[in-house]
Amino acid sequence: MNLLIVSGSTRARSRTRALATGLVSVAETAGASVRLLDLHATRLPLFESGNADLAARPEVEEIKDSAAWADGFLLGTPEYHGGVSSALKNWLDYLYEELAGKLAGVYAVTGGGGGDMSITAVKNSVHWCHGFTLPFHAAARGVDFDGLALQNEKVRDRLERLVRDLVRYAPVLRSTFESARAQGKGPEAGFAGFHAD
Repeated sequence: MNLLIVSGSTRARSRTRALATGLVSVAETAGASVRLLDLHATRLPLFESGNADLAARPEVEEIKDSAAWADGFLLGTPEYHGGVSSALKNWLDYLYEELAGKLAGVYAVTGGGGGDMSITAVKNSVHWCHGFTLPFHAAARGVDFDGLALQNEKVRDRLERLVRDLVRYAPVLRSTFESARAQGKGPEAGFAGFHAD
């Protein structure tokens, strides 16, 4: 199972990225091949629909290739003004086919709220691309950390469960979606038919 973990923060000292980095070993222990995409290091140009020059840029090709490689995604966002980070939303805007039929888990890092608004926004974006999301998620607040180190064991437990369920269920969903897509563009393929060649 190929898992792409995306840290949607552009902050140099990021709790979102610290969690993402720490979850790589959890995913590998669960049996996944893992790639980590850090949107602090991979700065994407602002998405512009229909702009072929942007689509051909190396950093855009890189994120599309890594998303196509993935069977599933773990998407992390800081919560800014009750919403998803602009960096993660911009990443999502570049993708469509690469998300279809795949499973994502979502986590947020917040100043003090529950992360519900940012998590819901990420899930909605995945759903609009005909992707799936786990029905549960995880959120960590500032008080849950000592510096960049997560101290809250309940949040740590939720994050590990999220990763393990991604590794467990993403291959099943992707193979089922691909089987449906192979049936062609007709209604017998369900919505996977919209992605048939």
